[in-house]
Amino acid sequence: MTAAAAPVLARLVDAAASVLPGWRGSLQAPGPEHRPWCSPGTGGLAALHAQLARRHPEAGPHYWALRGWGLLIWQPVYLSVIGVHLCGLCPRSQALLQSPADGELGDYALADQLPFTGDEAACLRLAAAQLAEGCEGLLRAWQAQAPLHPKAARLTLADSTLAAVLAVQRHERLAGPASEARAQRRGACWLAALGLPRAGGYFKYQDAAGAERLALDRKVCCLHFRRHDGDRCSTCPKRPLPERIACLNLE
Repeated sequence: MTAAAAPVLARLVDAAASVLPGWRGSLQAPGPEHRPWCSPGTGGLAALHAQLARRHPEAGPHYWALRGWGLLIWQPVYLSVIGVHLCGLCPRSQALLQSPADGELGDYALADQLPFTGDEAACLRLAAAQLAEGCEGLLRAWQAQAPLHPKAARLTLADSTLAAVLAVQRHERLAGPASEARAQRRGACWLAALGLPRAGGYFKYQDAAGAERLALDRKVCCLHFRRHDGDRCSTCPKRPLPERIACLNLE
C-alpha cells in the first residue's frame, strides 16, 4: 500500500465501520478469491447463486436472484455514499474487491488506488456514474446465473442508495427538519445522478415519542418473506403505509 493511498483509504474504512459497526474492510493484499466488485468473474457468481439456492430452496429462484443482486451491490453503494458525504472522496470503481464465492460478501478489501477527491457535488456525480456503469455490466453477468428483471435490479439499486443516505444521516446524529431536508436532497441527488430520478424516496412518520423521522419508501420487495424463517420487512412496499409505520415504531 503506497504512502499516499493508505491514510485516505484507512479513513474510508474507519468511516464505513462507524456507520455500520462490524463491517470490516482490509487494506492488506487481497486474496486470490477477491475480484473488483463490477467484474467478479462467472465462477464467483455461480457459487453465490448455488449457495443461496442451497440455503433457502423453499424461497425460489426469484428470491435467489434478488437476494444475490442485493449482496453484490450493497458494499459499493454504501462505500460510495459514505466516501462522498463523510470523507469527501470517491473510491475508484476497480478499487473495491469482494468475494462473491463466500456467499456473504460481508467483508471487503481495497486495492492500492488513490481515490478521487473534490467537492461533494463533483464526488457524488463521479461516484454515481461509476455505480451506474458498474451495475449495468454486473447485471448482465448476474442474469446469466439468475432470472432478475432489469427493473427490479435498478429499483434495488435505488433503495440501497437511499438506505445508505439514511445510514449516514443517523451516523451524523442530527435531527430535525433541517437534517431530514438534507437527507432528502442528498437522496434525490443520488437518484438523479444514477439516472433513476423517480425510483424511490422517503416518507415521514412520527415515532413512538412523537418525533418526526424519515423512513425508506421502498419500491421493490426483497422477497425475504418467502424464506421459511422470513417475514415482510418493516418498510416492505407490500405492507400498507399505516402498517409500515406501526412496524417501525416497534423497532
